[in-house]
Amino acid sequence: MRSNFWQPWVRRYREFQQIGRDPILMVGLLAAAAFVFLFVVWPILRVVWQGFFNFSSGAFSLEYFARYVDPYFARHSWNTLRDTMIMGLGTAAGGTVLGFIFAYTLVRCSFPFPRLAHALTLVPTISPPFAIAIAAILLFGRSGLVTRTLLGMQFGYGMNDIYGLDGLVFVQIITFFPVAYLILRTMLERLDPAMEEAAQSLGASKFHIFRTVTLPLLVPGIAGSFLLLFVESLADLGNPLLLTGTRNVLSTEIFLAINGEYNQQKGAALSLVLLIPTLAVFLLQRYWVSRRSYISVTGKPTGGQIKVGESYIRWPFIIATALTLLMVLALYLSIALGSITRLWGFDYSLDLSNYQIVFTRGIEAILDTTYLSAVATPIAGVLGMIIAFLVVRRQFAGKEALDFVSNLGAAVPGTILGIGFIVAFIRPPWPALILVFVAFLAYLLSTMRAQRGQKLLIVALGAAPGLALAALLPALIGEWVLSYVGLGVAILLWMVGRAGAEPARRGAVTRLLLAPVLGLLAFIAGPFLTNWVSYWGRAQGGQSAKVITSLADWLDVFTQAPLPTHGILLLAIGGFVMSYLRPTRRAGFTILLLGLGSMLIFAGQPLALVGSSYIIIAAFAVRSLPASVRAGVAALQQIDPAIEEASTSLGADAQITFRRVTLPLIAPAFLAGLIFSFARHMTSLSAIIFLTTPKWKILTVLILSEVEQGGLNIATAYAMIVIVIVLAAIGLFYAFMARTYASQTVDLTTGVG
Repeated sequence: MRSNFWQPWVRRYREFQQIGRDPILMVGLLAAAAFVFLFVVWPILRVVWQGFFNFSSGAFSLEYFARYVDPYFARHSWNTLRDTMIMGLGTAAGGTVLGFIFAYTLVRCSFPFPRLAHALTLVPTISPPFAIAIAAILLFGRSGLVTRTLLGMQFGYGMNDIYGLDGLVFVQIITFFPVAYLILRTMLERLDPAMEEAAQSLGASKFHIFRTVTLPLLVPGIAGSFLLLFVESLADLGNPLLLTGTRNVLSTEIFLAINGEYNQQKGAALSLVLLIPTLAVFLLQRYWVSRRSYISVTGKPTGGQIKVGESYIRWPFIIATALTLLMVLALYLSIALGSITRLWGFDYSLDLSNYQIVFTRGIEAILDTTYLSAVATPIAGVLGMIIAFLVVRRQFAGKEALDFVSNLGAAVPGTILGIGFIVAFIRPPWPALILVFVAFLAYLLSTMRAQRGQKLLIVALGAAPGLALAALLPALIGEWVLSYVGLGVAILLWMVGRAGAEPARRGAVTRLLLAPVLGLLAFIAGPFLTNWVSYWGRAQGGQSAKVITSLADWLDVFTQAPLPTHGILLLAIGGFVMSYLRPTRRAGFTILLLGLGSMLIFAGQPLALVGSSYIIIAAFAVRSLPASVRAGVAALQQIDPAIEEASTSLGADAQITFRRVTLPLIAPAFLAGLIFSFARHMTSLSAIIFLTTPKWKILTVLILSEVEQGGLNIATAYAMIVIVIVLAAIGLFYAFMARTYASQTVDLTTGVG
């Protein structure tokens, strides 16, 4: 019985040992797991915890959950929940139906100019999330071009206008239906037409074939689209803030609780209420996606697509699609015209002063948003490919959990993540940081060939002095001076590692251990350069001062990375180079390594990131990570593992095989994931709105602020700038793909579904 009890644990240990034979793969697994734990799991857990405890006193409280049964608050609370569900269900149903109509029209009905129609359909996915709401106000608001100027409508008290649940659902359907369109179009294109042709040859009508053959095959995609749009609708913040009118939904209640009432417990409690349906729907969506295996996803069938020729079927689909495209085009034209109009609703004369204001007052937001989005993009892309490779190509305990958690960033509403980031990182996340440290420590010790008692002694001799220095030095001489001590110890570690390395591996050890030295040197020297650049920039005055000071802040992003990242990087490098050292030198090297690593990780206020650029970068990366993971998984599933096995059989280790064989094959999917991630970063709002500061301004937050202050014309100019930046990035991406891979069509649908 005892052997049966330990057998599963032994098997799991051996699985990790198998991965640990390739240090780069093991470090990648640890880095990916640490990232999703710190920036996905930990914030969600903190939100759940905070909902039951008063933020100031720490006392246990059910105050905001009890409001659902308190007669004084119950009506408002339940009405808000009801309106939230109506919004989600209405958007999901309408968006899925419209997405199916578009997909069926463009795949089966020979729609004219299909490439142009496809491009116009995708425009809402690359614009700010509430751009359609702004356009709807410009056209159908109380001073709208259609309602007031063309139709002469005057809205009085109680009259139905664009504000309210019906207007909100309409806007969300137009905003999110492209997601359903992409999912259903992909499924329609990959359906094997043999069954439909067989039914047709037996005399079945087109409607009967559609009802009994086509539709059942599309059920998983329809269900997946419905559930995904339901989650997207509940997670949306920008559109409800602008259009709910006298109605309330949970996302706006959460926002007002944090930004209006400064009540973190209320915001967290409402977030938990919102988390329950969204998480349940996410689990259902994953279940439906897993049932898609019986549909061919290996390529288009040789038989081609069945086209609909009957006019009574074809023309209703074409007319519905064309009218919707005209609506989308009108909405975005109103944004473009609004950006060059003096005062929409009263004075439609052309005026470029809006752009002058934008580039004067908002140049820092434009530059900072683009820069932070660009920095977060490769982080999400690389982590996504690592997770995808581990999920598809490796077997280890916790693989399903890693896959599930890495996708939570898109499933959990951004408002919940934003609040979670504030609660989790306003103070050092000690429990999470300790767990990450223990994971890297366990990997480091696993690379040592020593008895258990010797390993414990080495940990005590190394970590104890490091922790003592981390506790004492910041209080005695300041946290900044600690970096000088760390640099000195890093140089000593470099010398010890170089002297103790095997002769054939000395060059590799020298280069690897030089990384933490250079990192700490940049941490120390960086402020001298950036302070000089900022001083010189402010002396220039005008717009130049804003641009140059932004450049100085950008340099700080790379040079002033939090000290815990230096410590974790050091432990990862230490585990990698351990096998390159002579056995007699490993103990001393490990003691010095642990002392420096623990000192850097736990000194001062580690990972108290609120107010910094790093928390915005992390939020961006978390929101786009699922798209990168899905892109990588889809690409890897289409690659025969025999290719990689052949490389391994010829003597290449896992990292060489991945770098020289796997990576070139999945490069198109990797690059597609990057461009989707950049577009998502540029248009993100719900998670970022809580994290911006006067130093780091984000365009979407600035757009929302302008709308709230009545500056619709300025807001449209900002929205046009976001759209132009994203379109330029996509254009460069397509040009690069066409030149590098001789392909004019690249699948950008990996970010949905």
